[in-house]
Amino acid sequence: MQITFGLDAAKLRKNERVPVLWDSRKVVNGHILMAGMSGAGKTFTLRKMVKQMLETCDGPKPRIHVFDVHGDIELENSSTVMFSEQTRWGLNPLRVNSDPHHGGVRKRVQGVISTMNRAMRQLGPKQEAALRNVLYDIYSSHGFKVDDPSTWKVDETAERLVSDGGDNRLYLDVPRAEKDEAKALGAKWHGEPVYCWWVPADAYQGGITRWPPKMLNRTHPSISDALRMARHILQMSFLGTGQVAVSNLEVAQKAAGAYQRKLLEALRRGEKSFEDEKLQQDLEKAKAKAIETFSEYAQSIITGRELETVMKYDSTDVLKSVVDRLENLDAIGIFKAAPPPFDPDCAVWRYDLKALSMEERKLFVLFRLEQLFEAAVQRGVQSSIVEVLILDEAHIYADSDPENIINNIAKEARKFGIALLCASQSPTHFTSDFIASVATKVVLGIDEMYWRGSATSMRVEEKALAWIRPQKSMLVQIKTTGETRNEWMWTVVA
Repeated sequence: MQITFGLDAAKLRKNERVPVLWDSRKVVNGHILMAGMSGAGKTFTLRKMVKQMLETCDGPKPRIHVFDVHGDIELENSSTVMFSEQTRWGLNPLRVNSDPHHGGVRKRVQGVISTMNRAMRQLGPKQEAALRNVLYDIYSSHGFKVDDPSTWKVDETAERLVSDGGDNRLYLDVPRAEKDEAKALGAKWHGEPVYCWWVPADAYQGGITRWPPKMLNRTHPSISDALRMARHILQMSFLGTGQVAVSNLEVAQKAAGAYQRKLLEALRRGEKSFEDEKLQQDLEKAKAKAIETFSEYAQSIITGRELETVMKYDSTDVLKSVVDRLENLDAIGIFKAAPPPFDPDCAVWRYDLKALSMEERKLFVLFRLEQLFEAAVQRGVQSSIVEVLILDEAHIYADSDPENIINNIAKEARKFGIALLCASQSPTHFTSDFIASVATKVVLGIDEMYWRGSATSMRVEEKALAWIRPQKSMLVQIKTTGETRNEWMWTVVA
């Protein structure tokens, strides 16, 4: 692949038209850092670079992922998907990489926690431990075993719920022996063709979560699944009991509520005495069952069976803070199990993120970059660039942590066929290590307040920065294989 940035200004003064050329076969790596203030032509240059990459590719076209935070990088023949809380699709950060060496449950759990700490308020040690255990438990409930790679693989072409949620029904996996409890908690029966119990999707909380959604095939857990489990664990911890007792207590509460509603209606009608034998029987029966299961649970504690669970989650306060974090993630509305409907035949996938807040964009992009990098490592060493990752306003995601996925990609991804293109208003937003790792640097015009820092970090003279005229001239440095020193090329936009 090749990109022509413009013409060599020194040669042009001698009436020689020598192009400033980027060649993927000659550069040290495919990474590019492009700096330009507002109005300097970053979007125009990005479009030109993508077009030239695809036109000059002499083999299979690379997949180009464009993370567009402003929604204005419109590219010809691209597949664009907008992400917001209103769409039915999203990104599932709990999706496990099935590679036995580079993937697995432990790495995914640690990746989720690290990204949350990077983009949100950092978890404390106790919160982090509790969240880790919640995630391990939800993976276990979905059939993923930490130490068994054979359980990490899921047939994603087959995984799906009985219903996709379009009918606002969530179908539950209720054993026949427990149907009465489910019915008492508001579940309704659906006959042909599914033959199972269901509740409205927004009513799946509290005791009813004792029964998981009914799946046609095994699936990766989602943030919503983790939130439901965390809430249920918190409820059990608060009451000091197990899930059966919790659901029975809720049945008793519903029966008491039904009796109270009938009593108030009777009082409004002027009836001084009210009796409903059936409602009273239902209430007494529900109370007795709740007492029975609470007693059974209390007896089970004598065996010490519950000590491990208590220790895993520390306290109700710690669990509550973990539930709050998961609620914040779930409320964003973009971490959903349904994959985005990108066209697999299009070389360019454009992620329209303009509807998301700054924190939401950061979470989304960091999680997605982790997925892409893990997939690249699993794919193995490549002889050419097979994926290009374009980050608009890349400073949103950058920091000095060497474990940040952007820094990892800059250092490690070249051999796996990934090229990273970061666009930002100034190179001072990035660490010196990152700048050194990037083989190609393009300066389209930087605000004067960043000149001194940029000159130091990129070893370029301030007079060169002053020479740039937005959309007419730029500075380009390209590190090629075998060269120990690469000069900045003063470039006139062709």
